[in-house]
Amino acid sequence: MNLKYPTTLLFSLIALGGLHAQEEPSWLKGMDSFQWINEAPEQMHPSVIHMTFYSKANKADVGFYMRLPRGYDAPENRDKRYPVIYFLHGGRPGSEVKSRNGFENMLPMLKSEDYPAAFMIGINGGKLSHYQYQGYQGISAFLELIEHIDKTYPTIADRSGRAIMGSSQGGRGTSRYIFSHPELFQTAVALASGHQHEKRIHENDGYESDYLTIPDAGNNAFNNASLYAAQNNAPAINLMAVIGTKDDNYIGNLQWSIHLQELGIKHELVVVPGTGHGIDWSIENTDTRIYHFIKSGLTTK
Repeated sequence: MNLKYPTTLLFSLIALGGLHAQEEPSWLKGMDSFQWINEAPEQMHPSVIHMTFYSKANKADVGFYMRLPRGYDAPENRDKRYPVIYFLHGGRPGSEVKSRNGFENMLPMLKSEDYPAAFMIGINGGKLSHYQYQGYQGISAFLELIEHIDKTYPTIADRSGRAIMGSSQGGRGTSRYIFSHPELFQTAVALASGHQHEKRIHENDGYESDYLTIPDAGNNAFNNASLYAAQNNAPAINLMAVIGTKDDNYIGNLQWSIHLQELGIKHELVVVPGTGHGIDWSIENTDTRIYHFIKSGLTTK
């Protein structure tokens, strides 16, 4: 099912529920164990390698995973420049190891001659995953990583050569970044994103839950989209949101899509029937639809 514009009347009747006492979230217990460098005990895939760079903002080395483009070492590609796909992991706290599912889902595209050869990077989103939080600068680390990749590797170092994608918490981060930094990214795919949380943050001065208030309340997917839409001559973006009908985040994605529609922001909402938070990419050719969408939004040289 592909819904570009869901029915406004139907979902205007659905509320997300009030602010009430909540159980302690599981991610909170792991926050004290956060670290900037994490390497999986077993290799993700022979073509996916673990690397680090130095983050000035955090005064620390930061880990990331990388897959080199197909044919990267071939002599005939010596002068070739490649696009980059950045994957933002889900969950909290941040860890580049959590990008494993992103690489697994994207490997068919990355290995296929039907799609452009590209770098793929799995990032560490910082302690709160894709936020600045308690001295851990997840946003700054990501922006520094982009600069590091462009300086170190033969990339297409402009927005036309970058795609950003992420799942769950990473989908939320993707939805924020594409509107806060459209000068950096042309194409975005937000998967299984908890946009109901972004809406709550937007409407309640940063309140996400009884256990967390986002310090920069204005940095949310609803407000960022509004600010983007209000700009004159804002750079055009390609945006896809993918959500399963059995995901607890389903309604939140429909509400965000309505918000984008009301702002006049073109986007594609892909609703995957019968799948939950771990989206089954095989249903209704969701995998190839995502691959083609990314391909259509990337410049190759």
